[in-house]
Amino acid sequence: MDNIDEGMIKLTNHKDHPTNKAYKVFFFYKEEQSEYFKSILEEENIFFEYGEDENRKGKIFLFGVRKTDNLKVSELNYKTLGKFRDPFIKQKWAQYLVILLSFFIVLFAIISFYKNKQIF
Repeated sequence: MDNIDEGMIKLTNHKDHPTNKAYKVFFFYKEEQSEYFKSILEEENIFFEYGEDENRKGKIFLFGVRKTDNLKVSELNYKTLGKFRDPFIKQKWAQYLVILLSFFIVLFAIISFYKNKQIF
């Protein structure tokens, strides 16, 4: 599995295998993600080819999986990405601030609606 070039914007971590169209390549940049993905592939008895490569972002961990297993492997991929994803807003105070601001915006909209309803 040769060098993965994901282009300008890559929203997914998989693409068709460059030389074997019967396979799809899943790739990870973090070793702990790749280890977890490998372990759940093995638990599910899904055949895969494994390789490591280097690109502009550094070390990349590659998994070649048959497209016939794509539905199950995609679920396992999402499970892996979800397990290691960072929260959108990391600081707790900022999370509560967003909730509080949202509450006040909705409250203001409701009050405005009823005030304007009485005029017409």
